Amino acid sequence: MINPDFLKAIEMKKYVKVTFFSKKDNAVVSKRYIPLDYGPSKNEKVPTDRYHFYNVEDSKGFYTISVLPENVQSIEMLEDAFDPKEFIKWTPVVWILPRNW
Repeated sequence: MINPDFLKAIEMKKYVKVTFFSKKDNAVVSKRYIPLDYGPSKNEKVPTDRYHFYNVEDSKGFYTISVLPENVQSIEMLEDAFDPKEFIKWTPVVWILPRNW
């Protein structure tokens, strides 16, 4: 089951705070992201469903991060909103989850 705060954050265009086990850091981390989508990643060998987030606060620039559901400890919708037009610059834009943006 997809986290309800994740779905609500997409609908309301709100940032989320995600706490998850990061393979890269080999630790549990909490970060603020834009929720993008839920489904298989095109970049993975095995097409398993995962959460997709957009990191817009890294000093290295914007990038997408994908997290397997079993690695997610919590997703909390935050009060601050984002404007998708500010961040979603690629085409074509194809979403798995329906939305109004």
